[in-house]
Amino acid sequence: MKYTFHRIQCHPKIPHLTGWYLELRPDNVDTLMAVHKGVTGAYFRRFGLDPHIKTDEVLQHYYHPIKLAAGWLESVERFLFCGESVLINENGGFIPMNRAIILDTVESDSLSWFERHDDETITVSRWSRGRHWYISSNKHRVFVPTKYNTLDEARHEALRYVPEERLQIKEST
Repeated sequence: MKYTFHRIQCHPKIPHLTGWYLELRPDNVDTLMAVHKGVTGAYFRRFGLDPHIKTDEVLQHYYHPIKLAAGWLESVERFLFCGESVLINENGGFIPMNRAIILDTVESDSLSWFERHDDETITVSRWSRGRHWYISSNKHRVFVPTKYNTLDEARHEALRYVPEERLQIKEST
């Protein structure tokens, strides 16, 4: 499957605010579900492990990863059901395609964003005696797929975004 990414300017009055966004068309349910799974994983990594949220019942309700991911999907579907394409960034943020200024377009065989950040650190980890490896970013990047069968697969994907010195490998004990 081919994926279309656009480098866009989000607003005409802010020319320096640009980034790469995945084009999601209303008829592409497979890509929607893959990205939704990545967004869900990002919410779990960001909010599901925060001890401050677990001790506060109000925050626990509002920041529950399942609730956040369901709200994300519902918001995106509002546009898709109306026949509008949306553009999704590396963190799961989105903008209707008709509101963006497209600066560049590329086709890709892989569903991954190309942004690099000078201060990004990526962690490759797995649970104690777990079968799968997961990657997460201190920039809250959405990764699709969310899990990898081997350390080498996860490491290879992480090295697409950061150099070796900004890669951490952790295995829970």
